[in-house]
Amino acid sequence: MQFLEEEILEITETTWNAMLGMNIQHTPTNVVPSQGEEALIGQVSISGAWEGEVFLHVTMALARSAASKIFALAPESVQDQDQIDAVYELSNIIAGNIKSLLPEPCKLSLPQVERVTAWETDAIEANRVSELSFESEGQALMITLWKRELSNA
Repeated sequence: MQFLEEEILEITETTWNAMLGMNIQHTPTNVVPSQGEEALIGQVSISGAWEGEVFLHVTMALARSAASKIFALAPESVQDQDQIDAVYELSNIIAGNIKSLLPEPCKLSLPQVERVTAWETDAIEANRVSELSFESEGQALMITLWKRELSNA
């Protein structure tokens, strides 16, 4: 079992249902976008008694659906910034709930959202401790949690 796997599953499902009213299913294998397909990655850093990163990987189509729900917009009216803002909010909520399960004191950075064509992350000097894949509306999303080793400096 991965680090906080059951808790991250529950946090993600609850967030998706409460904020978006969308169904979400955990997938046993990693679901990734097609080669070259654009996606958004939200990243939130955790620092303090536990150091690491939370990443939310979302396809552009799913980001569009999420933005449509969050901002009460018709899907065809959703702009690029709306998609970024939706992933920003979802990343912040999911990371905040994960943080509440970690040793105190910890604090979160503001989310950063980046448009990418691969789901790889640049979590340097960190170990992936959890990776959970989901599907919503036929689109892929993934949550990864990375832990940095605390320095004794």
